Amino acid sequence: MDQTRPQRDPLQALAHHVAGHAVMSFAMDCPAVSAAIDGPDDDPGYVLPGDSRKLTIRRRFLIALAGHQAETRFLGEAFGLHADLASERLAFDMLHVMREFEALGLRGMGASGLLRGQLGRILADLFGRPAVWDRVTDVAGALLVRQRLPLAVLRTLIPAEVTALGLRLLDETRQPAGANVCAG
Repeated sequence: MDQTRPQRDPLQALAHHVAGHAVMSFAMDCPAVSAAIDGPDDDPGYVLPGDSRKLTIRRRFLIALAGHQAETRFLGEAFGLHADLASERLAFDMLHVMREFEALGLRGMGASGLLRGQLGRILADLFGRPAVWDRVTDVAGALLVRQRLPLAVLRTLIPAEVTALGLRLLDETRQPAGANVCAG
């Protein structure tokens, strides 16, 4: 094995993945009611979203993509060693969102290039801020210790400022009225 490449614990990567979903759910004003990791060989971990009535298409995508964003940011240079597992988790998350869309009767809803760019900018901006990234790290650390975090614990780890910032970024990237893109 190449000893010059940085190594990361797969359970830490999973914890950051799940923490990314949890923090983004708060940022989208739809706080997760719980988050858990059961180990990379069992259940890949999960975040149970809160009030699904607030979950617009943009918010669902952002919460789903946030796990991958947090995991790859945590892995940094070690990402190449874990790319297959990270990509598998991303595919699982996207499949979950597609099933949610189908359950809502939104078959065939695509995302325009403009929407994809907006989502990428929101993710990069939000997780690029130390105050938000520190919350991802805090939630990941708590998951590694406790395995499961209920809403009450998540609320102590993710302050309301994250929600205010997430909603501001969401508003700043909202499509002008009449634009031909999926509702946000």
